[in-house]
Order: sequence, then structure tokens, then C-alpha cells
Amino acid sequence: MFLLLSLLLAAVPPSPARRTPVVQAVERIKGAVVNINAEEIVKGAVADDPWALFFGRARMRDEVRTSLGSGFVFDERGYVLTNYHVVARGSRIKVGFEDGSDYTAKVVGSDPGGDLAVLKIESEKKFPAAPLGSSADLLLGEPTIAIGNPFGLNQSVSVGVVSALHRTVRAENRSYYDFIQTDASINPGNSGGPLLNADGHVIGVCSAIYANAQGIGFAIPIDRALRVARELQRSGELADAWWGFDAESLDKEAAAALGVRSGAMVTRIEDGSPAEKAGLRRGDAIVRVESSPVRDADELRFLLRDVPVGTRVALGLVRAKEKLELGLTAVPLTPERAEKAFEMRSGLKLVELSVRDAREAGYETRKPLLAIQSVERSSLAARAGLRRGDLVRALNSVEVDTLRDFRKALSQARKSGQAVLLVQRGYRLQEFSFELG
Repeated sequence: MFLLLSLLLAAVPPSPARRTPVVQAVERIKGAVVNINAEEIVKGAVADDPWALFFGRARMRDEVRTSLGSGFVFDERGYVLTNYHVVARGSRIKVGFEDGSDYTAKVVGSDPGGDLAVLKIESEKKFPAAPLGSSADLLLGEPTIAIGNPFGLNQSVSVGVVSALHRTVRAENRSYYDFIQTDASINPGNSGGPLLNADGHVIGVCSAIYANAQGIGFAIPIDRALRVARELQRSGELADAWWGFDAESLDKEAAAALGVRSGAMVTRIEDGSPAEKAGLRRGDAIVRVESSPVRDADELRFLLRDVPVGTRVALGLVRAKEKLELGLTAVPLTPERAEKAFEMRSGLKLVELSVRDAREAGYETRKPLLAIQSVERSSLAARAGLRRGDLVRALNSVEVDTLRDFRKALSQARKSGQAVLLVQRGYRLQEFSFELG
């Protein structure tokens, strides 16, 4: 009798009161959420190796380091969206589903600067895809649900609310812009998992980049994440866009004069550029990109950096206290345009010295040299202390001897959004960093 009663009670479905919106949201998406195991093969010294005693160094062997994270299927053909830092060093990647199945996956494209990556599961079957929402109409205080693999604990669920929008987060010596802030727990291992609204739709990609956060989580808005993901899915990389203008952050006095709180003032416009064709002018204060506010010039560059070529973007601006909106269409950034954009951003103009010219200038060299030809007054380069005649030896740890080398290295540097120049003056080497526009 007791056994029969137990079986009958077990068969009773949960009451409607227990099937809250959170439960229903999790049920709708859990089949699309994956845990990610990225293995990196590194060389490590053999512990207590007697060779070290006799030969002065230990033998080396392969060691496996594992990175744990989360992700979700956004395309039923097996495409998974996650954070770049989850798979950045992975040579072998496995994704596991809620039903216990796991598959090998490969990276088809990544955006280091935006901390996003797209994986393709190596299977021809169709997979359940997550229901996708929008981050354009989020409400402060609306419920959020985070699902992921924190600390290796699969399919963990936490709940919270939208605490803030358009947050800027400083982590690992760089800034991340336009984040959703939530108090749903987002811990290491949650990175790359979905952030849901109460309807069970994905509104963000969880990102545990802020290790010291306590009770605070951040997520990349899904509208931006999907825009990047579709481009990575299609071509494997983000094509750099050229806008043809530079801007500086508004100081308090300039902002007050224009009647705005903050923004970025246009300082230069290139001839024939999309900015010129759209009617942008020097002195315009850009205060918005689409629906995202612009607080300073770095945030403006971040918001424009991952816009696909050919996309029209609405800029909200103030001109002589009049509010305007202009539409700019991104065009491909050629290596020559990238170099020009770097010159505008940094205030540096470089020149390539042949071996003969370098020797006549007093340098002992067998290779061409890259020298700083001029430094614009009051520019970033001038404020950093760079001078005419300094030699540029490397860009982001890549040796550069010619302008062709520099353009190639600059193309790679744009993916991270950061340029670090190794500059020689006499016998002294020094590094200088610039945010790329």
C-alpha cells in the first residue's frame, strides 16, 4: 500500500503554482545550452626529473590545460555562440548537452575585441536552437535568468533583474562597453551562456570578465552579439569598416556649451569618406549610435568597430545645440585606409627608410627601418612623448621593418582594438599603447 501510494504521488504533475515563468523559460531553452570544455596542449617540465640534477634542466612533456565555459546553439545547424576567452587557447573543444551527449566542435570565427566566438559542432544533425529575443527594449528591473556551467556545475540556473544598461566595465587592462548589468549570479564557467528574460528569450551573452564582482553580473547585449555572430558565421572574421572621421571625448565645458551631458566631438573628416558623404562636420557632438548612448570617444569607437560592412548606422548628434540624426554606411577598410586612420588617431606619420637612407642617417642596419616622420602637436603620440626620428620596431609584438609589415600587423591589431608600439630612441626601447578607432 505504501509503495502504491508513493508511485501515485510521484505520477502527480507539478501544480501550476510551481510552474513559474522561470521554470517554463528554463524548460524552453535548456536543450540548447551547452557546456564547453576547451583543452590547450602546453609544454611543462617533468616534476622531480633526475635529468635536471645531471644536465641542469628537466625534460619537457605535453600537459593539458582545460578552460570551462558555456554557450548556446543559435542556429539549428550546430552553430554555438560563446565568449572568445572561453575558447581562445583551445586546440580541442568539446560541447556537452543537457541530455548527456557531447560533440567535438571547432572555432569558425572570433572577435577578440568584443569577446565573442562562434563554434560549429562537427555533426550534420539538427540541434535545438535557443529562442532569441532583443536587447533594444530592455526594462530596468525586469527579471533575468542566467543558465550555464559555473565552476563546472552543468545547467545551473540563477535569477535576478536588469540592474543597469549600457554599462562600461574595466577588466584586464581594457574597457568593455555597452554591457547589460544584472544581479543574477554570473561566475567563472557561466561565460558564454545565455541571459534570458521572463519569456525565455535570450537577451544577452553572459560574460564573467570581472573577477572581483560580487552580486554583479554582466552580459553582452544579444542584438550586438548576433550581429557579430552572423558575420563570423558567414565569413569567419569581421571585415574592418571605414568611417573616415576621428573624434575626441567632450570635456565638461564643451558638453555644457552644447547642452549635452557627454559625447564625442568630431575633430577630423577625411575627403571622400562615408562621414563626409553623410554630412558629418567638424565640431559635431555624437551622443548616440543607434539606441546606445555615447559617453566618450573610446565608447564611440567600440560601438562602431563591429558594424558589418554595408550596414547603415544612425548617429545621434548635436550641432550648435540642434539635435540631428545622420545615417552612415560602413565601407571596407583597406590597409592604406587603416594606416591613415591610425595616423589620425595617434597623430603619428611614419616613413620607411631604405637600407641606404638608414645608413646615411647614421643607423647600422641590413634591413629597412620604420621611422616617425612627424608627430602632430597635442596628439596622443605627442602626449606620450614620441618624437620625430624615433624608430618603430614592433606592433603588438610583431616585428615591423617596412610599411607593408606595419599595415599587415595593424590589420591584426584592429581585431583586439589595441595597438602597442615598441619604439627605439637611441639605445632605449619603450612601449606606447593606443586604442584603435
